[in-house]
Amino acid sequence: MNHRQRETLELLAARGEVSVQALAERFGVSEMTIRRDLSVLEGAGELQRTHGGAVLSRAGVVEFAFRSRGGLHAAEKRAIAARAAERVREGMTVSLDTGTTTMEVARAIGGMKNLKVLTCSLPVASILYANPNVQLVLLGGTVRPGSPDLSGWLTEENLKQFRVDLAVLGADAADRTGLYTTDTNVARVSQAMVAGAGEAMLVADHTKFDRTAFVRFATWDLIDYVVTDSGVGKATRKWLMKAAGKVVFSACSS
Repeated sequence: MNHRQRETLELLAARGEVSVQALAERFGVSEMTIRRDLSVLEGAGELQRTHGGAVLSRAGVVEFAFRSRGGLHAAEKRAIAARAAERVREGMTVSLDTGTTTMEVARAIGGMKNLKVLTCSLPVASILYANPNVQLVLLGGTVRPGSPDLSGWLTEENLKQFRVDLAVLGADAADRTGLYTTDTNVARVSQAMVAGAGEAMLVADHTKFDRTAFVRFATWDLIDYVVTDSGVGKATRKWLMKAAGKVVFSACSS
């Protein structure tokens, strides 16, 4: 994907629709060049052509939203993932929850040998599936609307068949009472991951703390490790270090 095509998708995400003429003027190229760009993006499922322009496809909306979430606090998430990977040793069995921070953990552990990884996240699976060092188990289930991961009764039942050394969990929010998510189906999957793990680790950047969301899926007594970043405030650190097991504050290098 060239720079025009990437920026075209960004414009579509912001505006909902763009015209061939406006894009040609913006990039200083011919309308024929823009039409070729739009044809490439349509072939990739990113957008749908309209008379004189284009709109984002449904798949494009979901993918762009996920990439945008991944871009928020990206450096912090990479630093968190690097510290979280220190808890993973060769030969372990690991379950990886959904979310952009656990996706970074997948990248961080991908070079280790003899790992077995369970996940309900399609992006995590896409990172690990071609890695010969990882035996990947993609849990079945229903793809959630608006998010590239699996949930539902099939996912939950599949998780009951496995016992792993470590569950790596994300969260939409966390406060003194526990961990939260916005989706009841995700909550049940996360609970099943915790129940099937010897130890549970939360990976979450500083923006997730001192907040709540729709449903609480775990209390702090179920969490053995927390890896977050150095942006966590002093007051939050105080209660977090009392509530959780071991807490690591990663330093962000960029």
